[in-house]
Amino acid sequence: MQGPSFSRAPLSANGPTYVSGPQPGYTGYPGTGGHTGLPGPAYAPVHSDQYGPPYEGSSPGTGGSPGNPESPYSPDSLGGSPSGDGSGAEDQFMDKDYTEYTEAAGKTGGSSPIQKVDPASGVSVRRPTDLVCVLISLVYLFGMLIFLAIVKNASIDGRAYSDVRRLSHGMDYQARLCGVDDGVQERPFVFWCRDDPAQKDFSIATTLNLKHPVCVEECPRQSGPSQLGPSQVECMMRPQGQGPAPEYAIQPVPNIPGGQFGNKENFFLMFREETVYATTYDSQLLSGRYCVPTNETLKADVLAFSGPLGLERLHKGFGSFKDCWLVMFFSVVVAVVVSLVYIFLLGSLKDAGNVVVCGCLIAVSIFLLLVAILLFMSATYGSPIFSRERYMDLNIFFKRVSEGQALIASMVCGCICLLLSFGSLSFFTNVNGHETKMETLIEASWSALMHMKSLFFIPPILAICKFFMMWLLCYNFMTLVSVGMYDDYRIVVEGELFAGMSKNFYFDPMMWWGIVVYVFGGLWLLEIFTSLGQFVISWCAVIYYFTSKDEDNEKVDIRSVAWKGLRIALLYHAGSIMLGASGIWLFRIPRMIAWIWSESLPHKDSNCGLASLNCCWEPIGRCFDACAGSKSDRKKAAGKWQSGDSLLQQWSKDAYQDVTIRTTHFFPAKEKAQKFIQSQSKVSKLTGECRPCTFIGVLAGGIAGFVVCYCTLSFGSIYNDPSKSGFIMDPLMVAFVAFFLCCHIAYDFCALLDHMADSLLYCFAYNKKFNKKTVDRFVPEEIQDLIGGEEIEKLTKPQHSWTGKAQPDMFVSTWSKKIHHTFHQWTQAGHAEH
Repeated sequence: MQGPSFSRAPLSANGPTYVSGPQPGYTGYPGTGGHTGLPGPAYAPVHSDQYGPPYEGSSPGTGGSPGNPESPYSPDSLGGSPSGDGSGAEDQFMDKDYTEYTEAAGKTGGSSPIQKVDPASGVSVRRPTDLVCVLISLVYLFGMLIFLAIVKNASIDGRAYSDVRRLSHGMDYQARLCGVDDGVQERPFVFWCRDDPAQKDFSIATTLNLKHPVCVEECPRQSGPSQLGPSQVECMMRPQGQGPAPEYAIQPVPNIPGGQFGNKENFFLMFREETVYATTYDSQLLSGRYCVPTNETLKADVLAFSGPLGLERLHKGFGSFKDCWLVMFFSVVVAVVVSLVYIFLLGSLKDAGNVVVCGCLIAVSIFLLLVAILLFMSATYGSPIFSRERYMDLNIFFKRVSEGQALIASMVCGCICLLLSFGSLSFFTNVNGHETKMETLIEASWSALMHMKSLFFIPPILAICKFFMMWLLCYNFMTLVSVGMYDDYRIVVEGELFAGMSKNFYFDPMMWWGIVVYVFGGLWLLEIFTSLGQFVISWCAVIYYFTSKDEDNEKVDIRSVAWKGLRIALLYHAGSIMLGASGIWLFRIPRMIAWIWSESLPHKDSNCGLASLNCCWEPIGRCFDACAGSKSDRKKAAGKWQSGDSLLQQWSKDAYQDVTIRTTHFFPAKEKAQKFIQSQSKVSKLTGECRPCTFIGVLAGGIAGFVVCYCTLSFGSIYNDPSKSGFIMDPLMVAFVAFFLCCHIAYDFCALLDHMADSLLYCFAYNKKFNKKTVDRFVPEEIQDLIGGEEIEKLTKPQHSWTGKAQPDMFVSTWSKKIHHTFHQWTQAGHAEH
């Protein structure tokens, strides 16, 4: 009799679902069921060349278990060798980590059934991954909150252990905050008195008492109504003993010749600390809080590395994070707009995308070149273009350090900017040789984005989250760097400490351990949002790739896929995202260095696109080849870092693609992902091809945020007026933080093109590895053209290899089994007759 018919189960990109029972059109082996009427399950013939597309009802393949061996998976996908009787059927069921979610679907594993893959998306059923990382993260966050609470509320000897006002105000010789504490509330500026109070000439000061500053209501000036006379500044003198002037040394003075009570010699010590009204000198305001001498020699003493404003000024600069966040938010908005325009131009212009990248490179190179020229003009103080005063206002170094130090800093930074400008042009010459592949991948990514427009909302949301996270991190960071203790015993006599009028505040060095942990955790928290965006892009890329094409060979629009990916990421894969974020940002730096070393330096074949200028690049490239090695040698050296077995390469965003498809934990996913990528030579070569777009987009967004932030803080009256509460002491430090934050935000936008392209390539490699007969049905046209249409067309044709892929009837073992079963049936029939 004819075996019963069964409806076909939908297939997915991750594999077919399990269907037990006989298949239509086949009656089974003799003696095993089927039309013989004998008991036992019926088996469909093994057709290893029949592949069914994911979740297609008309596919000839309906399962992949031994009960239904029409699996679409070949043994070469598993990396195993042929085994069994040579029919190839056994080799199709070797991938246990894959069949756990597909071919074992519906069976019971332990106390709960193993579920099927999702037929609507082509990915494995969701399950929580790396849950222990969520617990560790919660423990870290809870511990850090307790740590911050203790630091904020602790006190030593009745004095607060931390006070962020210490970062925005100077201290006098009694460790009082100028403009804040009692007695100096009306004196917001710090001034260093003369070392010799006997000097009365206002215009002359030989040395300064750098250890005992005082608070003043305004900076003394030689001209104008703000001059403070000799009787208006009360200065603290050095501790004085009975030594000769002007050393004021505390020296022992013999009082009793000795001999009493067995003493050989007795001393009577006398010293004193006192304040006097001393003559001031000409000074100018620096950083809105410090009155530094106009005399360059004395100014250099104050600003020296070992001087009172050496490291302390850097320390005080962290207080600028208190009131800068409105400007920082405006910088973030500018970075978001610049990034959106950048990726829109890259995607919409298609073949002209390379022009956009190269145009940005040239603009960055010109900008850096102009900055380098401006810095080199410090040798002539801006002459002949600017006046001396105007140039010193434009050059930020003259506002921060002495003229000698500013000259050295300007020359060093000018050389760095010149090298970066030259490097941008060199980078342009290398990008110019890869425009075809990069443009094609960008076109594929843009096409995917146009079918999943909800993805465009993810980077702005991440930008807002990163802004508030940075705000929270910087604000609490001020608390950590404002901790310290007071030293009341500052007078040293014969190695012993004595208390006097002066006091000193010093930073607690034990806090460095807490700061290191806090900074590492802060970078990890920011990277979590980046990893979250990368996971959502990976999810959307998988859904888009495994969506069947319509009659016009086009993909259909997929609505709200990004929101579903975001929900899946938070519900199931938060642990993997947190684990990946803990190391991806750290390994990204050496990967970038290796890439720049191997791809971005000039070489003898560098091409800038203009034949008239190529003759200039060739000798430069030959010089680099002679010094750093040829480009092939550099790529070979960097290839050790970029290989799939390298830890630097495995800790990357590619791991989220395997987490998305196979629902694995991060550690096995990062290894498996690189194996998939390296298994396809063309995919391996094309992965990361859009990295130049990301590199330039990140720099463009970061520079835009930096310029907006620095200009607003430096020239806005609200932020550069020391008399106002919103005064920012160090705009440059805030601008650098804005640069870092805007680069981080621009990276999320560039990932829409870069990571989407890599994810589509990964899906192609995965599809080809496990179900290559459906590649033509799912691969986007842009990727298909880049990989090679002939190769993909070849995959759709039946191929018969020596083992594993041939028709079962081609093997002798198959016919041997049939003969064996036939003789076995005859033998049973003979016994029945007897």
